[in-house]
Amino acid sequence: MSQQIQMKSVIDVKFPTHLFSPLATSSPKLTRMRAPIRDQSWSSCSDDSSGNLTSQAITGVDDSHIEATKLENESSTSSCSMHTALEFVNSSIFERVRSYSEVITREELQSAIFERKLTETDCSKEEAEMYSIIVTERILWTAGRTWTGTIQVKTKDLLNDYVRYACEDWYMKHTGQLCAVELNHIGKWDEIFDSNAIAIYCYETGIPTIIVDRIFSSNLVRRSTGNYLDTKEVTWLIFAMIGTDENQSIEYWFRVLDVQSTGILQLDDLRMFYDAITKFLVNNNVQSLPFENAIAQFRDILGTDKWNLQSFKKNSQLAFRVINGFVCALRFLEQEICEKTNTERQDDEEFGMVRTRWQRLIDHKFDDYYAQSSTSSSGSFNINNEPINPV
Repeated sequence: MSQQIQMKSVIDVKFPTHLFSPLATSSPKLTRMRAPIRDQSWSSCSDDSSGNLTSQAITGVDDSHIEATKLENESSTSSCSMHTALEFVNSSIFERVRSYSEVITREELQSAIFERKLTETDCSKEEAEMYSIIVTERILWTAGRTWTGTIQVKTKDLLNDYVRYACEDWYMKHTGQLCAVELNHIGKWDEIFDSNAIAIYCYETGIPTIIVDRIFSSNLVRRSTGNYLDTKEVTWLIFAMIGTDENQSIEYWFRVLDVQSTGILQLDDLRMFYDAITKFLVNNNVQSLPFENAIAQFRDILGTDKWNLQSFKKNSQLAFRVINGFVCALRFLEQEICEKTNTERQDDEEFGMVRTRWQRLIDHKFDDYYAQSSTSSSGSFNINNEPINPV
């Protein structure tokens, strides 16, 4: 006679607090004296939006702005931080969004980054190609320009600034390193990634099969067709599943959850996704809230019953908590535990700045602050070149 298993509630479970603490915003490494996080709401729901503050900075950086704000902030910045152009961009400059007629394409940016890495570093051709793909997609992801593949600029000469930023910025360099490890963990980066390899990778990180099926649907979050994803598409998946507090990630998962393609998430579809999350947790001996209770909490978070993309981006600082409840069981469980212990907030306070999940992971894996400490408020991280493992 088998022994009955006692179900645990979230509050009873001891679970790692760094399941996929995440990666980067493609923004330059900010100093530890950075001001509280700024509003990152989007002005529209289309990919042609001027985007959040980081996007505006990336698409509108100007030499005169750089010099003015550099002098203004020089005395308050940390000497241990690597200063790059965008770090000194003053947000007030972009209060009036401007449209530029010139564009830098994905192909132009990737080619220029590849050439610089190949000629100015000792990396191989394969390494330079892989790095150029990853950081190009990271820049587009942060700017909210992934789907169009272009960045509006004042002049094409700014391409050189983007290339310098992509190759020298602290967060960008480690983003390239971290994503390379993840891609090689899933399969061979220079080949296609079949659905079975993606399904296994997603399951390891707490994403149910039903979500994987949606990722492979046509014209949602992929450009290719067939039973595989290409390198760029897998890179997007890594960005989305790790950086769920970023605006492009919110749009990525909204597309996945919008089964009816109406632009408004439907309760019946959300119930289907939530059931998959609860089943995943039951298999790990964890009991979750009934659907009705969870929906009530999520409504309070979003502050509306109309769940469209605009409402999610308007509440981007909290919307990721709703998305996790339908997309990733382990992240959903993690955030419930962290909410009770304030783990991430305490970690940021000790580190000295408010960070995105992507930035926090990069810092945990590569920053000397954590390398010199045996423990931190968010637990210890593996700083070796090993894939992110949530369990």
